[in-house]
Amino acid sequence: MRSHYDADIDPGLENNSHSSILRMVGFNKRVLEAGCASGHVSKMLHAQGCSIVGVEVDANVVDLARPWLERVVIGDFDDPTVWDGLEGEHFEAVIFGDVLEHLKDPLGTLRAAVKHLVPSGIVVLSVPNIAHADVKIALLNGTFPYRDSGLLDQTHIHFFTKQSVLELVKSAGLIPTDIERVTVPVFATELGVERGDMSDDVLDAVVRDRESETYQFVIKASKDDGSRSLENLTVDLVALTDRLRDEQRRYVALAEQHAALQGEIEQLRQAHETQSSELSHLRSRVGAIKRVVPAPMLRFLARRLH
Repeated sequence: MRSHYDADIDPGLENNSHSSILRMVGFNKRVLEAGCASGHVSKMLHAQGCSIVGVEVDANVVDLARPWLERVVIGDFDDPTVWDGLEGEHFEAVIFGDVLEHLKDPLGTLRAAVKHLVPSGIVVLSVPNIAHADVKIALLNGTFPYRDSGLLDQTHIHFFTKQSVLELVKSAGLIPTDIERVTVPVFATELGVERGDMSDDVLDAVVRDRESETYQFVIKASKDDGSRSLENLTVDLVALTDRLRDEQRRYVALAEQHAALQGEIEQLRQAHETQSSELSHLRSRVGAIKRVVPAPMLRFLARRLH
């Protein structure tokens, strides 16, 4: 049986959490995949030469994943005994792809995962962004529209913003070394909010947030060794990603302005062509009149018009 969250994956996609996770994990790693489901990510990791141990709460969906897994542990991360099945094992990468928001204690789970990392190991995680503009618009209209999946999946227990997920990572003894964003435009998520749900002034304030179109955060993090260089790396990383986001937003705004100006230029060009055509037509009529009306009569009419 396929998992409700199963999906086809194109590793080449840029704006996709699964492909971001695959790039961050890399090749030929021993991987612990939390929430392996029916193996849509496991299959792609296997193709990258990785050896994968899966953990899945739903025993009904894992059979499809088994061909890609070294083995699978059936259990719930909210039950600490799930780690008993991994006693003494260490991994080069641990993946939490859209898992932490479903847990009662995501911090405790991350801390436990860190204990199963080799010294150079990484954690790769993705979480939805509760601060997406569509969620804010829904709230401002007095609704919180749960869905079967997505930003307001009805099984979500925790909700994250950029700040709160970075705090979670740091509290677990990890240092972010890479952050990517999956973006979805305002009014384009599964929540179904529409342009007419919000006044222009309020909408402008909502979309001013640089994360207003961030749908998911995908984060790669290493174990914090207590060094100042790693701590500075986090600060620099956050600052640089914020600057990049601001530049992207400015680029989009300039591109929209450019498109608007191009539209105005095209309208002016068409108007010029129309006026030129009308002027040419009038000139031809004047020429025709000159050919049939005697010159003295034209001069007489010109004097009368003045």
